[in-house]
Amino acid sequence: MVPDEFKRQLDELSTVILDGIIYFTVWDGLMVESDEAAQALNRYRGLFLPARNALLWMALLQLAKVFDRDPRTVSFRNLISAAKENREDLTPHATEEDLNQIQQQVDDNEALLERLKRLRDQRIAHHDSTTSGDRTVLFGELQRLVEEIKSMYNSLRRGHDRACIAFDVPIGDAERHTSEVVRIMCEDRD
Repeated sequence: MVPDEFKRQLDELSTVILDGIIYFTVWDGLMVESDEAAQALNRYRGLFLPARNALLWMALLQLAKVFDRDPRTVSFRNLISAAKENREDLTPHATEEDLNQIQQQVDDNEALLERLKRLRDQRIAHHDSTTSGDRTVLFGELQRLVEEIKSMYNSLRRGHDRACIAFDVPIGDAERHTSEVVRIMCEDRD
């Protein structure tokens, strides 16, 4: 892989990551805890229930894509592999140890990533009539994975061109806008 293609794929991966994190953030914002907010959203449950489900499925789908093993995909696994094969051209600002550390972060999440892949394959991308293996993905695990994805991406990106993505800006917008919609729905209910 040449540096321009590596950068193109890094840019595409940042879009996949950001989409997944934003979907997760908005889904979480719609999982209201107060009775008042729940009643307000339930007035339009024909919209909010399917929207919440769609946001969660899309978040899980996007986050699974980030670690896809298929060599035709844009994923951490493929970019890390390419970087290790040609570190000096693709990640001139990273050491071999830096790349190994990113790889270790991926490896440390392997059990979760397998469950996420199973869920994607057996329920999201296809609806298998029979399923096998654990497909449980817990909220806290996803929160931790999201933080690690942002860190891994920016480590790889810095190694390539010393840049990084400010994921927190669009994520903050999604949080604020979602809470504002919930607030408006509560006021409308009153």
